[in-house]
Amino acid sequence: MSTKMPLAIEVNQERLIALFLELIQIDSPSGAERAIADVLKKKLEERGFQVREDDAAAKLAQESPEKRLPKGTAGNLIATLKGTTEAPHLLFMAHMDTVVSNRGVRPIREQGVIKTDEKTILGADDKAGVAGILEAFSVVKEKNLPHGDVTVVFSICEELGLYGAKYLDVDSLRVDFGYVLDSGGPPEKVIGAAPYEVDYRVTVHGRAAHSGVNPEDGINALAAACSAVSQFKQGRIDKHSTRNIGIFRAGETTNTVCDRAHLEGEARSLDKKQVDALVSEVRQAFEHVCPTFHATFDMDVEEAYSGFQLTENDDVVRHAFKALKQIGLTPVLAERGGGSDTNILNGRGIPAVNLGVGASRDHTVYESVHEAHLIAAAQMVCSILASVLDEK
Repeated sequence: MSTKMPLAIEVNQERLIALFLELIQIDSPSGAERAIADVLKKKLEERGFQVREDDAAAKLAQESPEKRLPKGTAGNLIATLKGTTEAPHLLFMAHMDTVVSNRGVRPIREQGVIKTDEKTILGADDKAGVAGILEAFSVVKEKNLPHGDVTVVFSICEELGLYGAKYLDVDSLRVDFGYVLDSGGPPEKVIGAAPYEVDYRVTVHGRAAHSGVNPEDGINALAAACSAVSQFKQGRIDKHSTRNIGIFRAGETTNTVCDRAHLEGEARSLDKKQVDALVSEVRQAFEHVCPTFHATFDMDVEEAYSGFQLTENDDVVRHAFKALKQIGLTPVLAERGGGSDTNILNGRGIPAVNLGVGASRDHTVYESVHEAHLIAAAQMVCSILASVLDEK
């Protein structure tokens, strides 16, 4: 048998689209992936994979009370396919979960675009990636195409903070490099850089008092917190860095001087020193302001994930570029300000890039995907398998 693949692999377009439509109509918000995990396990086995489910759901349940996470109904699916020839061991990864507003998806197919009735999200983030991977290996099986060892991981709870990837036993995968199909935008965009993210939680403590009788005896924690927040910039800090406060809670009644205020935020940057400096500025603002109000504060800091920066010389990027050119696309190495399972893989020693699957306006009821991008995503997986065979 030949150990080379054809340069351009044809996929079954209608089968792929039907598969995508099937998957997006299975409710799978983060923490409730059981139904789709059962479906995907069967589909992977039909394509010749050995499939196991890890203990990510149990680990999620342990963290659930402290971090207000769902308890979880399914673990990560880890599927392996023995190679038919020598080649690098590749990882392909996508996540099973969607943001919460996906229940009861009613897709509309119109002029080469799949969208919703604008009452729910579509779920192309990331079921477009899942469908692309599955269709690629349908083609591999039915055409008996050569390939090296392959691992496919469908992760849980990506949308809540990459928890499935964090719980994944990466060392046991023994892969050479990986491709995560989870980026918005067209397939030719190869995400080779993404930031570090550090999360912070601040609680300001004041003193309660009746706001109409003796307000002078109170210490307004909300006023102190607002004053501190006004001391530092939010939003875009520089080309590669951002800072944000997304949660702010304070007080219980209007007739009580607020004695407690709580906020949660994040800082991101490609530069680890810069992200640490951005968080340090937050701490310094509260250290400066709270004493002037006679208030105190607590601050907790946690690294959500590490950043990464790859170049066109890295094997994982080089093969992605080669594969995209084989299917007639012009690859571009790009940076993305959001995190993904790709961050976790790179942080744990597996070189990986995030590839576009065509989802547009994801996380909104206006989400859509071009059928041509779905098709390109499946072709891209096949072409990556071919690319690494050429250099074995």
